[in-house]
Amino acid sequence: CGGSLETAGIGGTGISYGTVTDFGSIIVNGSRLDDSTATVTLDGIPGDVLLPHRGLKQGMVVKVSGTFSGNTGTASTIEYKDNLEGEVCALAAPIVPPIVGIITLRVLGQTVILDATTFVDNSTTIINAGDIVEVSGLRDDLEEIHASFSEVKTSTTEVEVKGRIDAVDDIAKVLTINALNVNYLNIPGSAPVVDQYVEVKGTVFSCGGAIDTLTATSVELEPEGAGVIPTGDHAEVEGLITEGLNLGSFKIGGQEVLINGSTRFLPEDFDAGDILVGAKVEAEGSTSTNGVLAATKITFRENVKLESNVATVSGNSPTFSFTLVGLPGITITTNSATTPFPASPPSGHIRVRGIEGPNNTVLAIRIEDRGGSANAFLQGTVDREVGTEITILGITVDTILIVDNFPDSNPNFEDVHEQGISRATFLDLVQPGTLVKFKGDIIGVSITWDEAELEDD
Repeated sequence: CGGSLETAGIGGTGISYGTVTDFGSIIVNGSRLDDSTATVTLDGIPGDVLLPHRGLKQGMVVKVSGTFSGNTGTASTIEYKDNLEGEVCALAAPIVPPIVGIITLRVLGQTVILDATTFVDNSTTIINAGDIVEVSGLRDDLEEIHASFSEVKTSTTEVEVKGRIDAVDDIAKVLTINALNVNYLNIPGSAPVVDQYVEVKGTVFSCGGAIDTLTATSVELEPEGAGVIPTGDHAEVEGLITEGLNLGSFKIGGQEVLINGSTRFLPEDFDAGDILVGAKVEAEGSTSTNGVLAATKITFRENVKLESNVATVSGNSPTFSFTLVGLPGITITTNSATTPFPASPPSGHIRVRGIEGPNNTVLAIRIEDRGGSANAFLQGTVDREVGTEITILGITVDTILIVDNFPDSNPNFEDVHEQGISRATFLDLVQPGTLVKFKGDIIGVSITWDEAELEDD
């Protein structure tokens, strides 16, 4: 998502695979797509026309096919497929939203990771061991599922899981997906093969000490991630890097991505050196005949940037929760993946780079000590724009309070090319989903904002 429609998003017919971040149409990978006439399926079942967006919810990972123009477009089909639906077999303690730090649970033999970016449907629901949950998210290089959506189900007659086969015993008719043994004795057809990505469904399931078991009613090959993207189609694919950069290519799940000297990296302080296993990115480009996505742009999901003095802090290493002076509506959390490792509570004047979660939360990926500076930053995607007011992460900034000195040599409003523009032009380019950065100064316990910039994302 970016402020300039000419430079943001993709153009023509294509697909966008990623997490639903908001509605008002549907927003996926920063593109706002009209879904009013789209065909929606949820695990192969047509969406309910009586439900908002036919049953789609924030945090669900979807594949959208349609036409795109800049960061807008029209969806023709939207496919949602969960990662699993089954019983929580292992959980250290009941999960009480909102989630702080990292929480790990085992469902159908799969390791599921929940953090501050996970949208828990019905946020008042406590998740207990033995509950039936539906999970949608992205798999990492260890085949662990980083949940972007989780929902407690009242009941189910059938459990299901999608994943890669680790082992097959065709004598005993048992296949293994991580810590799940699947009995496929009554499944007709050829034997499953190691490394196939499959969907398994069943009605007889039991939790074990370390290995869970499921008697399958079906085992079917399943496209992984975005599946096969037609040659030459534009594509936006979000995911966790599962194989690092090697000879100019890396992998997001099973999708190979190629970069070259003209590939752009966003936000502006990222480059090819940040292509590391575990990083969350969006690759945008088009596919070649061998299915490789030739990336014109790589966007790192750490697009939130905040800077101020630490105001309040709670928790214990490595899961701290804190707020910043002048940004009281934003709750920032850390975990063991935060750099540097948070052994002690954040303090002083800091800069945070992180990933936006639900309910104005930010998961801190990088924290930098900025010493005695009085500078302040608020960078994130726009939630609302009303008149001259812009809201980001629950913080509303009235741009009328920022002096419009265009065409001064040091303008206070800039476009994505760092060119000075007027306030009116700036506001014309802003819409929900646009990445905006405000700069200001800390005055006591508040912030005076004096600059506004559009950031390419």
